[in-house]
Amino acid sequence: MKPAVSLYICIAFLSRSLLILVGSVSVRENGEQLLALFYPDKQYLYISLAIAFPAFLVLLLLGFREKIWNADRCWMFSCIKPLLIFSVLADLGLHIMLASMKYWQFSWVIAVTLLLDSLIVYFLVKDKHTQLMLKDWKKSIPTTPVKPMI
Repeated sequence: MKPAVSLYICIAFLSRSLLILVGSVSVRENGEQLLALFYPDKQYLYISLAIAFPAFLVLLLLGFREKIWNADRCWMFSCIKPLLIFSVLADLGLHIMLASMKYWQFSWVIAVTLLLDSLIVYFLVKDKHTQLMLKDWKKSIPTTPVKPMI
């Protein structure tokens, strides 16, 4: 079973600070200004990068799934859902803290982020495809030796 596209979209949203960092590093002249546009205070960038790290680990696990199967380390797949839930709950906590620091004054960025984080939590809890995929991936794939053709 392959991961759903919606799972990759959730991972991309949760690791958006890494994407912004890579984008700002790739622009040579205005990289610092681009980074300051999204993160005026550097400490929020570092906090967002720490929040995005578990989602990036999940992306690595999904990308190297065949190597993990061949190494017979299928137990690693049981970490996928907890890492994503931890990342999205930390992101929710950060944005609730930012809203309280602004005395709950309305902000579109915080509102949209809180809405999307809530939808991702709902998706991670209710998604049957991811549950079936993780259940299927707990079994290692038997590899058969390839016979050379003579």
